[in-house]
Order: sequence, then structure tokens, then C-alpha cells
Amino acid sequence: MRTNHRTFAPHRAWKITGILLIGAALAFGQQQVNLSAGPGSIALPDGNGVPMWGYSCGAVVSGSTATCAALGKGAWSPVVITVPSGADLQINLTNNLKFANGNAVPTSIMIVGQVGGGLGTVGSGCTGGATCTPSPTHGQQQTTWTIANAQNSSGQPYVNNPPPQGPRVQSFSTEVAAGATTPLVWKAPRPGTYLLESGTHPSIQVPMGLIGMLVVTQAATAGSAGPPAVPATQGTAYPNVNYDAEVPLLFSEIDPVQNNAVQTAVNTAGFSETKVWS
Repeated sequence: MRTNHRTFAPHRAWKITGILLIGAALAFGQQQVNLSAGPGSIALPDGNGVPMWGYSCGAVVSGSTATCAALGKGAWSPVVITVPSGADLQINLTNNLKFANGNAVPTSIMIVGQVGGGLGTVGSGCTGGATCTPSPTHGQQQTTWTIANAQNSSGQPYVNNPPPQGPRVQSFSTEVAAGATTPLVWKAPRPGTYLLESGTHPSIQVPMGLIGMLVVTQAATAGSAGPPAVPATQGTAYPNVNYDAEVPLLFSEIDPVQNNAVQTAVNTAGFSETKVWS
């Protein structure tokens, strides 16, 4: 009786598995957008110019159906990124925030309501996502009492010794250094409309103009309430404006005093963000 002997080649199986995994990744796809952050300016209705920072859309990535566009037509405008649901989103962020005297400012991206881009992956010592800066040393201070000339048993004024403080967060998500381009990934973002903004010193960089929107669309499925079919001829409210037109709207404000103060600071020799709290 003849016996058949079969051999198994692990390395060949590994190669086949690798090919299948690559094919699966391509099948699911990944939406990509090129985005840059840099300085600019805007003219207000009163004619005064205000320094701004902002995002601008880069070249379209081949094979991606994601879109990126400016919300307005002015020299400065927030951006709106639109992607279909079901795929990862990769934003390739280029940081062009460079100023006079060799000064530069790092930046990052947060999508409020979505976890990704380094947000939510903070390890000990602010590794794996956020970036921290050391807290300043607070010196001994004399206490303020309601009783005038309050003194201790030695006849000395009471003093307060502030305890050491831990590091302070500089960037809540993955930081991109000036002059660098870093891919930031969000795993299958949920459908909806979300605010996109800088995660680095948000109290400064967001008012300076680093804001935008992310719209994650969702196709209607069988048995679900999806958008109605578009008729061949749509009614218009105004010329070239359909009744069911979808228009993204983002409210923000500009403080000329703060923006000019930031502009002066970042162009001053010896500027350092770590000195803000000292």
C-alpha cells in the first residue's frame, strides 16, 4: 500500500498570509488628506489687517476619495475635510509655523469627539501621544492674612511654600515639529460632523486660526432611514441653491489684540513657549 507524504513550508505560508493581509488592507482602504499649518493674515471689515495662523489643503492623494476645501474665499479660512465612513483617516500634517529670528512653533491636530492622532494614548511622562513641558519653580511667598502684620512664634511673617508641580501638557496629541510632515491616523472615525483644531496650546493656537471641520458621511443601508433619492429636477430656493443643499457652517471669533501680541512674541529674538509660565 502506497503512503503519501506531504510536507508543510512555514515560510511559504507566511508569505501567502502576508500577501492576504496586504490585500485586505488595500480592500478596506485608508482615506488620506494632505494638510499644512502656517502663518497668514486677514483683512477685517474695518480695513485693519490681523495676523492669523491657518490650515491649507495640499495635493490630492491618489486612490483616496477624501476631499479637503476651504470654507471661505478669503486669504484665511477654516478647512472642511469630508470622508466616507468605514475607513481609517490619515492626515499628513506639514508644519510651516516658522517666524523671524529662527523661531518656530510645534503644532498638532485634535478632532473633538474622535480618538486618534495621538489623542488618548498618553503614557507616563507624556510619551506616546501628548507632549509636556516642565512646570516652573514657584518660590517661597509671603502669605496674605486678613490680620495685619501676622507673625509666627519667632516673630517672622508667615510664608507659603508651594509644592512642586508635575509637568504641564503642551500638546494633547502627537506633536509635529516646524518644518516636518507627520502622518496622523484616526481609526474608522464615526459618522457625523466634528470640530478640528490644534491640540497644542489650544488657548493660543485655536484663536490664532488653526481650526476646521471634519465631516464623516454614511451611506444609507437597506432597512435604514437614509437620505431620500435625489429627483431629476430639484427645486431651488435661490439661483443655483437647492432647497436641500448642505452647507457646513463654523462659528469663530478673532481678537486682534491677542493675535497681534502672539505675532510680536513669536517674532521676538529668544522667544520660547516654555517661558510662558515662568
